[in-house]
Amino acid sequence: MNTIKRHITLLFILIWHFSFTQQFTNYTAKDGLPSNHVYKMVQDVKGFIWIATDKGLVKYNGSDFKKFTTKDGLANNDVWGIYPTPDGKVWYLSKTSKLGYIENDSVHAFESEEKGEIFNPILSSQIGNDIFLTSTNKTHVLKDEKWRLIQENKLGSLDAVRYLKHPKVSYFKTTTLLDSLIIQDKNNRTVKKYDFNNVLKKIHIRGQITDSLFYWVNDKQYNIINLNTLELYKRTFKDEIGIEKSKHVRLNLINNQIQVSGEGFIGVLDENLHIKKKYFIPNNLKAHFGFFDKIGSIWLATFTDGIYQLPIEKQNVNYCLVNNSITNVSYVNNKIIANVFSKGFYKYDTLKGEFIPYINEDSYNYNATFINELGTEYYISKRHLKAVKNNIIKEVKVDSGLYNVNDKARQLVFFNDYLYGVYSVGINKINPNSFNVEASYAQSGINHLFVFNNKLLVATSNGLKFFKDGEFKPINFSNQEFNKSILKITKASKKEVLINTDGFGAFISDLKTIKQLPDSEFLIVNNSYLENETIWLATESGVLKYEKINNNYNLKEVITKSDGLPSNSVSGIIVKGEELIVSTNNGIAILPKNKENNSQLLDIYFENVRYNNQAIVASCDAVLDYVKNNSMNVSISSLDFSEGNSNLLYNYRLEPIQKEWIYSNVKTINFNDLQPGEYELEIQSNAIIKSLNFTIKPLWWQTVWFKIASVLLVVIIIVYMSWLLIRRVQVKKNKKIIEEKRFSELQLSALRSQMNPHFVFNSLAAIQYYINNNQMEASEAYLVKFSKLIRQFFEWSKEKEISIESEIELLTNYLDIEKLRFKDKFEYTINLDENLKNKTIMLPTMLLQPIVENAINHGIFNKMENGNVTINFKALNSKQFKVEVIDDGVGFINTKKRGKRKVKSSNVLVDRLKYLNQSGYWEISYSEKELHPNLNDKGNRSTFIIKQL
Repeated sequence: MNTIKRHITLLFILIWHFSFTQQFTNYTAKDGLPSNHVYKMVQDVKGFIWIATDKGLVKYNGSDFKKFTTKDGLANNDVWGIYPTPDGKVWYLSKTSKLGYIENDSVHAFESEEKGEIFNPILSSQIGNDIFLTSTNKTHVLKDEKWRLIQENKLGSLDAVRYLKHPKVSYFKTTTLLDSLIIQDKNNRTVKKYDFNNVLKKIHIRGQITDSLFYWVNDKQYNIINLNTLELYKRTFKDEIGIEKSKHVRLNLINNQIQVSGEGFIGVLDENLHIKKKYFIPNNLKAHFGFFDKIGSIWLATFTDGIYQLPIEKQNVNYCLVNNSITNVSYVNNKIIANVFSKGFYKYDTLKGEFIPYINEDSYNYNATFINELGTEYYISKRHLKAVKNNIIKEVKVDSGLYNVNDKARQLVFFNDYLYGVYSVGINKINPNSFNVEASYAQSGINHLFVFNNKLLVATSNGLKFFKDGEFKPINFSNQEFNKSILKITKASKKEVLINTDGFGAFISDLKTIKQLPDSEFLIVNNSYLENETIWLATESGVLKYEKINNNYNLKEVITKSDGLPSNSVSGIIVKGEELIVSTNNGIAILPKNKENNSQLLDIYFENVRYNNQAIVASCDAVLDYVKNNSMNVSISSLDFSEGNSNLLYNYRLEPIQKEWIYSNVKTINFNDLQPGEYELEIQSNAIIKSLNFTIKPLWWQTVWFKIASVLLVVIIIVYMSWLLIRRVQVKKNKKIIEEKRFSELQLSALRSQMNPHFVFNSLAAIQYYINNNQMEASEAYLVKFSKLIRQFFEWSKEKEISIESEIELLTNYLDIEKLRFKDKFEYTINLDENLKNKTIMLPTMLLQPIVENAINHGIFNKMENGNVTINFKALNSKQFKVEVIDDGVGFINTKKRGKRKVKSSNVLVDRLKYLNQSGYWEISYSEKELHPNLNDKGNRSTFIIKQL
C-alpha cells in the first residue's frame, strides 16, 4: 500500500514538474556554447558556472560565455571533468597527456613525470585544494609542475583503492568475489571489514569527496564511509526518493554541499547523508546531470540540448493551463474561475492544485460573475450566456441576430431590481425573471459597469459617468479634468473606488476628487484586486503591489517573468490565502504572495582593464608610466544569473577626481588624460563594492621632489634678485647720501669761506679807524688781538668741529676786538656749565660767531647807551646742550624799522644749519626771541639746541 502511495505521489510530482518545462531557460550553441554536448557543470568559489563540453570548457557569468579551447592552452577540447578548488582554481579532466587548471582566465597545463604518458583519470578525487588524478590503477598528484606518481596497482589486483589522503586509513582492499570491503591502516593492518555485496560488482564510480568521506555510487545506491569513525552509510535511491535506479549517477562536492545527481533527479545530502532536498527533472528535458547553485537555482546538463537553468523564484511557482491565453481569473460564488480563450471557463481544483474544465466555450469569453441578489452565476461568451444556480447549468436564450453573436449582455450587474447588461453600443435593462430586454440606452465605448453606493457607474473610453433616470451623466472631478479610457472599476473602500485605465495607470477616487497611484503612469491596467489595505494591479508590465501607509498607497513590489510569471502581460489576479493566482496570455501562475527577494547578482568585477591599449591586471595595484593624452578603458561585468540581466546597472567613481557616484548602464568606462597620482576606481551595485587601485607614475619633471626643487629654486632666484635689487637701491641710496654729505661739506666750507672774509673785513676796518684817529696804542693792542684771532681762525677753520673750550677762547678774542672797536660800549659775559667742562664735547666750527656779531653790530651798536652781551653754555643731558646769546640791544623790530639790520649772516646760518642737520652728524635747532617786547630797548635772545649724533 505504501508503495502504491509513493508511486501515486511521485506521479503527481512528475506531472507537476512537467509544467515547469517552459520555465527553464535553455542555453545552446546558438547562445554561445561551443557545443550542445555537455558532460558536467560546476560553480566555482566566486560563483561562475563552468561547463564541460566535447568542444571546450566554458565560463558563464549570467550573460556571457567565455570559451577555453586548445587555442587557449588546453591539450584536448573534449573536457568531461571539472573540479573547482577553494583557492580559486578550476581543474579540468580529459583523456590526454597534459592536465591542469584555469586561474584568472589563464590555462595551465602540466605533463606527467613519465614522458608521453596519457592520463585517463576517471576516478579522480578532490580534497581541499589538492586534485588526485586517479585511473583504475594509478594515482598522480601535481608537484613541481609535474604530475608525480604516488600509487600504482597491478590490474586485476585485490586493491580497490591504493591511495587515500587520511592520517589513519591507508587504503581499501576487496575480496576475490568483490563481496567485502577491507580497510587497512597505516601499518597495513585490517581495521574494519564490510559486506559490499552488489556494490563493486556493478559498474560504479568511486572517490574521496572530503578529507573524511569516501564514496561508491552505482545506478541503484550510494555508499559512503566516514574515514574518521569507520562508519558505513548505505543508501538506496528507492528508499531516498522513490526511484528504483538511474543512469549517470554521480556524487559531487558543490558549494560545500554533497550533491547527488542522476538521470531524472538531483538532491542534496544532509548531515546523516540522506537526500534532504530533491528535484525531479522533467523527462522531456533529457538531462543526465544537475546541481543546485549558491542561491538555490537549478542547472541541468544534456548531451543534445545544451544546458537548462531554473531560478529559485520559479521553483515555488505552480503553472496551470500553460500555453493558453487567460483573459481573466476571478472569484465567482466562492469558486476560482479562469476565462480561457476559445476553451471556456475553468474551475480551480484545490485538491489537485490545477484548473479543470467547467463550462466549455469555443468562442471569446466575455465575463463570469455572480449576482448575489439572484443567487445566480452568469458565464457570458461571444455566442452564449449560461446561468448556474444550485450547481445546475442552464443556457439563457439570447438574440443571436444575423452574425450569431450574443449582443444582449457582455457583462451583467444588478441595480434597482433590474439586471443591466453591456452590449455593443450601450446598456440593456433586463428583466431578471424573464431575461427580456425592457429598455436600451445608447452610449458608445462602455467597457465596464459597477454598482457603488447606490450608483451605477459606467466606465467608458472617455472618462467616468453614472447612469440615472435613463441618462448617462459625466462625473466631474474638482481637482482635474479626467477623460481617460477606463477599462475596469473596483471597490477600494466604503467611500473610494479604484479606476483602471487603458495606458494611463490606476486612480483612487471618492467621486469628488481623483488621485493617481504613484509609479503607475502610462500603464495598461487590465484588472485589480484589493486585500485589506493592499492593492494588486494586473498590468501589461507584470503585477504591481501597493500598500497603504499613512492614507497613501506606495508601490512596494513589481512581479514579472523574472519572478516566475509565464508572461508580463497579466490579465487578472486574485489572492488565495498565502498565494497569488495570476492569469496571463501564456497560462496561469500560482506563486507565494510574500515571495523572498533572492537577488541572483553574486558579484560585479573588472573584466578587462587597459591602459593605452596595454592590458593590466585588475586584481593588484598597478604602477603605470605617465603618457600625455593617456587613456584608461575599463570593462565591467557582473556575475548575475537573474532572468533578463542583459542591462548591468551600477555606480562608479574615480577618486580623488570624482567624489560623487555616477550612475551607468554601460559596461565600459573610459578615462582620458589622467594626470600623475594615485587613483582608486570603485564600482557599486546593490551592496557589492569593488575597487581598482592604480598609480600613474610621473615623469622626472612631474615628480614632487622636482616640483619642490623648482619652487625652492624660484624662491632662491626671487630672493637673490630681490637682494640684488635692494642692494643696488641701497648702494644708490648710500651713494646719494655720500654725495649729499660731500655736497653739504662743500657747502659748509663755502659758508666758512663766506664768513671768514666778512669778519676780517670788519676787524681791519676797526684797526683802520684807530690808525686814522692816531690812536696808536689802541690800534697796536687791537692788532695783537686780531693777529691772535686770525691765527686761531686759520688753525680751527680747517676743522669741521671744535671743542666748547676752543669755541669760548675764539669768542673771547673776538669780543675783546669788538669791545676795543666800540670803545667799551658793551660788556660781555660767558657762562659755562660745569657739566660741559669736558674737552670731548664738540660743536661745529664758527657756528656762534655770526650770532654774536649780529648781537653787537645790530643790537648794541644801535643803542644809545652801553649794552651787555651774555653767552650761556648749559648742559641738557649727556649728549645735548644749549647755547644762548643774549643782548640788551634795540631788538629785531627796531632794527627792521631802521632798515639797518643786515640779515646776510643770518641767512647763511639758516643754510648752514640745514646742511649740518642733513649731514647725519648733528641735530641742531635755532630760535630767536625778543626779551622785552614792550620797551624801546627790547633785547634779543638767540638759542641753539645742539646734539651730536
